[in-house]
Amino acid sequence: MVVGDDRQRYISFIIEGDKTDRRSMINTIRSEFSKEEYEKIEPWLTLFKGDKGIVRCNHTGKERAIEILNEIEICSGKVKTITTSGTIKKAKRALKDYDG
Repeated sequence: MVVGDDRQRYISFIIEGDKTDRRSMINTIRSEFSKEEYEKIEPWLTLFKGDKGIVRCNHTGKERAIEILNEIEICSGKVKTITTSGTIKKAKRALKDYDG
């Protein structure tokens, strides 16, 4: 099997301060990326519950996605990325194990 350019990364994050809903988080993520970045990086809110979530993106845009996520402020809270993984299983485990 040949590894292609479609590899994904999963970025685990928490919101320090306050909780929000999924729709607000999606809208905030979309508004923080420029149109070109959004099309290139393809961020997708894979999992989200109140103050924890996972964003999937292309592996080539991982660093920029982390940078943008760490700049987000929403509902009196600030996003803090926890870890980045090539599998959603490890990203979920990082959220579960995170004790802030």
